[in-house]
Amino acid sequence: MRCIFCKQDSSESRSVEHIMPESIGSRRRVLPRGVVCDKCNNYFARKVEQPILNHHWMRNLRAWHQVPSKKGKLPSLLGRIAGSDVQVNMRLSESGSIQLGTEKRGEAVVLGEAMQDNFQMPLVFTIEDVVPQREMSRFLAKMALEACAEIFVRDVRLLEEMMEQPFYDSIRNFARYGTGPDIWPFCQRTIFPADTLMQDPTTNEWVTAGFGCTLFMTRRSETFFAFVLYGVEFVINVGGPSTKGYEEWLVEHNRISPLVERLGCSHVVRGEGKDRKHYLEGSFEGMNGFEFDKQHGAGPRPADEFEA
Repeated sequence: MRCIFCKQDSSESRSVEHIMPESIGSRRRVLPRGVVCDKCNNYFARKVEQPILNHHWMRNLRAWHQVPSKKGKLPSLLGRIAGSDVQVNMRLSESGSIQLGTEKRGEAVVLGEAMQDNFQMPLVFTIEDVVPQREMSRFLAKMALEACAEIFVRDVRLLEEMMEQPFYDSIRNFARYGTGPDIWPFCQRTIFPADTLMQDPTTNEWVTAGFGCTLFMTRRSETFFAFVLYGVEFVINVGGPSTKGYEEWLVEHNRISPLVERLGCSHVVRGEGKDRKHYLEGSFEGMNGFEFDKQHGAGPRPADEFEA
C-alpha cells in the first residue's frame, strides 16, 4: 500500500487518519492504516490541523461547545481585558467553577487588578467566523482528498488508480507541501445557527449539530468538498483553485446547502421568543446526495457544452 499524499510505501504505517480532526469530536470518519502514512499523518497534525485548532476562532468555538481534545482536555475560552491588549482565558474546572487566567504569565497582575476593581474594565469574549485564509484552505484541501480516498478504500486497486490520476495532483501537493496558489479559494457562509439541534443517529437524542462533510458534483462535472462546523459551511473545489462552479450551483439550486437540503434534510424553526429553537430534520444519508447530483445533471459531459 502507498500513502495517498506522498505516494511512498505505507505498508508499515501504524496510524489511522481522521478525515475531520478528532479534536472537534470526529470519531467515525476514519481511513484505515496505511492510506495516509505515519510521516504525513504527523505532518498534518502539526502543520495543517494544529494552526486551525489553535486559532482563536476554532479555540473559542470548541470551548463554547465544550468539545474536548483527543486527550480529553477542554480548551479555554480566549478573550481580552477591554481597552487593553492583555489576553485572558476562561475555563470550567472539574467542579464546575470558573477559572480565569492570562495567556502570558507576566500579565497576571493586570487581571488581578481588574478583578479587584470589580471588572470596571470588563472581560470581552467573542466568537468570530474570521478564519486564516491560507491555513484554512490547506486544512480543507487535506480533508477533501481524504474524503475522495474514503470512497475507494475497500479496493486497493481502485485506490492506486485514484492516486495516479493527475486530477488530484494539485490539491494533493497544496495540502501536503503548500505548493501552488498562495490561497486555494474556498467559500464560507452560515447555513444555520450554532445552537441548532439534530437527532443523534445512534441514540435519537436531540444534540447540537456540530460538524460534517461531504463530496458533491455539479453539472460541469466538478467535484467539490463541503465541511460544516457549528453552522458555518466551507466549500472547496477538489479539481482546481476556483469556486465559480459552486457559485453557479448555489444559484441553480436556490442557495440550498450540499450538507442539508441536498441530502434530503431540512432546517426548521419552532417556538417563539425564548422558546424559539432551530432543528435539522432528516437522516443525512450520503446516497441521497449522490442521487441528487445525478438527477441534476452531474456526470461526464461534452467538452463544448459549457462556456469557459
